[in-house]
Amino acid sequence: MSSNSTTGSIDDFFQRFEKIMLQAWSETGFGHIEVNSERFREDKIRVIIRGSTSYCYVITNEEVEKRMN
Repeated sequence: MSSNSTTGSIDDFFQRFEKIMLQAWSETGFGHIEVNSERFREDKIRVIIRGSTSYCYVITNEEVEKRMN
């Protein structure tokens, strides 16, 4: 996945987040990432992971509800 790419899966977001953290911990133990989210439509949330590379994910309310149950 390239910088500033977008996908529609909450699972993809969590997998990318985990991969970034594991890489930082295994390489140096240091790192900084930011996770921002905003509702840009009634049924969609944009989540952006910012670090050395940025990744943008669009998830739905349905995915969030499913994950909570």
